[in-house]
Formats: sequence, structure tokens, C-alpha cells
Amino acid sequence: MSMNREQEILHHLGKKSPLSVEELVNLLQVSEATVRRDLVELENRGLILRRRGGASLPGLGVEPMFNQRLSQNVDLKQRIVQHAAEQIAEGEVIALDVGTTNAALAKELLKKKGLTIFTYSLQIASILSRSQHNIYVIGGGFRKLEMSMVGSIAIQTIKQFNFDRFYLGLAGFCKDQGPTDFALEEVEIKRALIERSKKVVALVDSSKYGVTSLVKVCDYADIDEIVTNEMPGVPLAEELAFQGKLTMV
Repeated sequence: MSMNREQEILHHLGKKSPLSVEELVNLLQVSEATVRRDLVELENRGLILRRRGGASLPGLGVEPMFNQRLSQNVDLKQRIVQHAAEQIAEGEVIALDVGTTNAALAKELLKKKGLTIFTYSLQIASILSRSQHNIYVIGGGFRKLEMSMVGSIAIQTIKQFNFDRFYLGLAGFCKDQGPTDFALEEVEIKRALIERSKKVVALVDSSKYGVTSLVKVCDYADIDEIVTNEMPGVPLAEELAFQGKLTMV
């Protein structure tokens, strides 16, 4: 399935959900077989819910599994994390959020040395275990779905440290609802890391644009830089009223 058709299906479902297969055939001007094949692929990636005769978007609180998200927009994520890694200097203290984009950044950071890295993601800590960095895992309650550490213990730990950069992951970002994510427990950790970081960098590919999830993470004023990919015809800084640095890769 082409990325354009994927985005078109999600766009139509964002306006009206559920939609029948027949409605999608008319909207997309493709065959019924193509629509059904596309819906299977989107469901396998955790982006939609198939129902008899059609499809709907998941509720705001439905979080796709980590492994489902790993295969999404791999090339875009790689460009984003390569740019991010290039900005990090030896000796910096950085914090990595949970999520597949930050997991890709962790893999990119295996090429570097001399960093101090904090994370509350066990998956990211595992990736970094073979690195030449000082790695600290922020402890707390265990959230199985994302393999992350959350709760008051984690927040109190974060408040003891200062970070040069925090690389923020988001489930969605849009004009009206701002930067959002799935889980309240993880949003509380993100907010604590934002507060303790000199620079906050959001790493978000364009599939997250226009998407609203359950919890607002912060205001755009709390983010220093957004790194994303080019979205033709979308004046992103103007749309979001974003005053920070906007980097298109």
C-alpha cells in the first residue's frame, strides 16, 4: 500500500468512523479487493480496527503494540534519528523517551561514545547495553505494554538530575489539541523530563501530524525543536503556531 493511500484512509476515518468498505471504495476510487487488503495491513500495524463490512479508528486510549509500530515509516524515522544523533556532542547528558523512534535513535547512538544516557524504557536500555556510554535506567512501577518504568518513584528520581537534551516521543501532534500521547503514566514521566532538560527535542514522523491521542503532554512552547519529515503543502510552523526550531529531514 502506498503511503499516500494509507494517509488518505486514516484521514477519512478521522472525519467519520466507522466507514464501510463500500464508502472507502467510493472515496478512494480503488477496487473493493484493494480496500480490504489495505485494511488488513493497517489492522496488523495497529492503526485501525476492522469490523464486519468496514473499519474504524481505535479509541483514544487504545495503544498499538510496540512491535506493531516498529515497522511503520522506518525510512522516515531513520532520517529523523540520524539528524538527532548528529547534534549530540561527546560528554552530554541526554534522556531518551519510550517508543520506536527513540529506539531507532538508541541504535544510532551505538556509533558514538562518551555520553551519559538516562531512559525509563527497558527496551532502549537493552539496545544501549552494548554501547560505550554510561547508561542509567530510571526505576519505578513496571508498565508491561511499553516495557517502561513509571510512577512516583520514577518521577522523584528524575527530579534529582539535569539533562542537556530530552528526546520526546509523541503519539500525535496537531493544531488544536497539541502534542498528545496514549498513557497518562508515561505522560507524567515525559513532563518531569521536560522540566529537568535544557533542551527538549520532539522526534515525530509526519504520520503523527493531525492525530490526537488520549492525554496532552505539554504546550508547544515547552518544546525547543521539532524534527520531522517534509509534508508538502503543510506550513507546519504556521499551523502549530510553533516558535521553536522546526527541522525537516
